[in-house]
Amino acid sequence: MEFYSRDIQILRQSQSKLALEYLNEQGVTASIEELQRMTDILVECCLRPVDDELRNRIKKLDKWIIEKKPKNG
Repeated sequence: MEFYSRDIQILRQSQSKLALEYLNEQGVTASIEELQRMTDILVECCLRPVDDELRNRIKKLDKWIIEKKPKNG
């Protein structure tokens, strides 16, 4: 599949929106680069089977989100 095909553009747009909404719900402020990286991982999850490498990237993303969450109290 070509990277800039219409289907990929739509997929990236929807996953970018999902990433931004999720980060907002978690109270996490992300840079454009961080949002782009999160979008990349979400798009990969849609395009290919989750293997150990992708699973580790997802775990690191979860850890990053937890670390960036504002501390309550």
